[in-house]
Amino acid sequence: MRNATSSSTLCLSLLLSGCAPGAASPDPNAPSDPGPTPVANGPQVAPQGGNNLLKNSDFEDGTSLPWTTSFTAPAAGKAAVENGAFCLKIDEKGVNPWDAQVRHREMVVKRGHTYTVRFKAWASKPMRVRPKVGMAGPPYAEYWSSTIELKTKPQRFEGAFAMSRDDDPTAELAFHMGGNLAAEGGVTICLDDIHLDDPDFKAPPPPPQVKLPKVRVNQVGYFPGLVKKAIVKATPNKPLAWEIVREGKESVAKGTTAVFGDDPASGEHVHVVDFTSFAKVGDKYELRVEGETSFPFNVRKDLYGKLKYDALAYFYHNRSGMPIAMPYAGEEKWARPAGHTSDKSVPCAPGTGCSYSLDVSGGWYDAGDHGKYVVNGGISVWTMLAQYERAKHIGTSSADFGDGKLAIPENKNGVPDILDEARYELEWMLKMQVPEGQPRAGMVHHKVHDEKWTGLGLAPHEANMKRFLRPPSTAATLNLAANAAQAARIWKTLDPAFAEKTLAAAEKAWAAAKANPAVYAPPSDNQGGGPYDDIDVSDEFYWAAAELFITTGKEEYQTALTKSKHYMAVPQTGALTGSGSSTSMTWQMTQALGTISLAVVPNKLDKDLVAAMRSSVVAAADAYLGILDAEGYRLPFKAGGSKKYPWGSNSFLLNNLVILALSHDFTGKPKYLGGAVEGMDYILGKNPMVQSYVSGFGSNPLKNPHHRFWANQVDAKFPTAPPGAVSGGPNSGLDDPYGQAAGLAGCAPQKCFVDHIEAWGLNEITINWNAPLAWIAAFLDEKGRL
Repeated sequence: MRNATSSSTLCLSLLLSGCAPGAASPDPNAPSDPGPTPVANGPQVAPQGGNNLLKNSDFEDGTSLPWTTSFTAPAAGKAAVENGAFCLKIDEKGVNPWDAQVRHREMVVKRGHTYTVRFKAWASKPMRVRPKVGMAGPPYAEYWSSTIELKTKPQRFEGAFAMSRDDDPTAELAFHMGGNLAAEGGVTICLDDIHLDDPDFKAPPPPPQVKLPKVRVNQVGYFPGLVKKAIVKATPNKPLAWEIVREGKESVAKGTTAVFGDDPASGEHVHVVDFTSFAKVGDKYELRVEGETSFPFNVRKDLYGKLKYDALAYFYHNRSGMPIAMPYAGEEKWARPAGHTSDKSVPCAPGTGCSYSLDVSGGWYDAGDHGKYVVNGGISVWTMLAQYERAKHIGTSSADFGDGKLAIPENKNGVPDILDEARYELEWMLKMQVPEGQPRAGMVHHKVHDEKWTGLGLAPHEANMKRFLRPPSTAATLNLAANAAQAARIWKTLDPAFAEKTLAAAEKAWAAAKANPAVYAPPSDNQGGGPYDDIDVSDEFYWAAAELFITTGKEEYQTALTKSKHYMAVPQTGALTGSGSSTSMTWQMTQALGTISLAVVPNKLDKDLVAAMRSSVVAAADAYLGILDAEGYRLPFKAGGSKKYPWGSNSFLLNNLVILALSHDFTGKPKYLGGAVEGMDYILGKNPMVQSYVSGFGSNPLKNPHHRFWANQVDAKFPTAPPGAVSGGPNSGLDDPYGQAAGLAGCAPQKCFVDHIEAWGLNEITINWNAPLAWIAAFLDEKGRL
């Protein structure tokens, strides 16, 4: 979970993964235009019709998009539309002028064109503001800028410039308001009637509005022999007739809806369509209710045959330190040179208590930015290895992920490809271990990332900001202990030398964690990367002990896990955001990982104890089925006491589907498989946004995730996302400025979403979200083909 456009001071959620930069320092080569000057307070000069590059200039509709804010710590504040003006309230002004700013992007400034800047501005106290037109990212060249004096009464300002540089397809108009520009003690600045006019510019017609159907289905489709349900947004309190048609013509099934009623999570009155009995294999079916028609869907056994591979391909695409090349990239647009080759020697950050450099090259970029985090890598590696172990010990699909099945360079080495991909991250995690002879040897550095936040539209191989190792933490150390122990048993026959190496690292990490049981990553370590802070690592101790016990059978580890308060635990409620949202496992809550491994992988526990572990998993699944029946959109996830969805809500749901899937494995009962199917329906379009949250899948797929390289929305030279990436999804916190400006205040939990690259709190993608997507896609593909 990362972001690129907001202040770290706004990212207070414990699910936090980071915040973003403001602008860089002013361009010393910027033109010396005197800038805007106040004009008489008579009638405003009318702009020429259709010549304004700005998509929102008067805020009359009560929203500010595409204007957004940016605060760089210690600056803090927030914006709102007040009485038809866009107002920024600055509580802490920061150090630099650009530490507090508002900006408009998504426009092209062309060489040889002449531009006029017009706006009205005022402040609650006299102060200065610095408007500028320039690049939205490094090197932040400015085409025009000035510093103006604001008064408490509105003034109109006007200025002009000629563009002498090459065309800029991603220019911004920004107003810097922080540092020595701002008034002391807090201030509010308001802007209105803003224009950036070009006589040669003609605004294109607005894009056609896609009507989203009120009949919501899984846009990929349904399995012939499994549960099939759809949701209809409809106000009547009586059943409605429904019909399934083929290719808009042939009627193939009919029935009536069941009224669910008001659904708080979606803010809608909904009906349920149950067409489970319809099992005719085919494509391009549509569901019709009361004149409304769903997106088309298929009924097939191989629904997720492609998704299970595309979801894993996500990890290859986000590899650091190696070229992403054809044919593995899929298409040339996704190929790129190796990123961050400088990670072969990364020093400790200044003031962190160590003075060495380590080779920490390789691994996966964690999310939308270029940071690499051990604790997020830990649950991701576990999920991938657990997918392998589940298929090996209790499933039937091991061969689907064997050597030659994935599009990766290692697919001809005789090792299952899913293990090759996991090993790429695991090798990096091993490099993060503190070497012998150094303070806290055997512990693991928490993360490595850029010195400061970088902007969107940045290929990994083009990034040149300094990178630093952040201090070791007990949480990171235990993540390596768990993953490396898991790897040691898996590679024991595949690569004995690697297995020996990982087991030695795991036991060294365990000993180091015991010697340093309370070394925590501070929440303040959030410049250039998210903190991933965690002050309770008792769950990580339990998880690591479980993996070490399974691998070694040693009494030391059995004693540690049986004495843990988490023994046999599979939580059903996540306390990590204070929201009480229902989930069993996250990067910060890992006890279920240990219990699941003990329940799945053969070990020295008595069979009755293994059965008890499985019962804990099933108990959690029963709770999720109860939630599913109580939710209008029939998903095994709820908002909890706060009535809010947390950051990354889709990942909470996906992890819950893993619990349901395992419960089906353990019991054979269809209800758990049905719950997993219905949860996946939500991810793929059966939701109030009518949004498939996975890129490349469905009629309305995810298009603009928050990602530095898959940044086509901000710059056409970058590619769109490849298929198989899952969005974090609805987030009631609206943590990013884009979400705040999108008019989502007061949104129903499932509607706190927008598919936009700037919406990092709503639409980021991460390794620990894609890992359970790959897991559950593989499971459902296995079961659907039976």
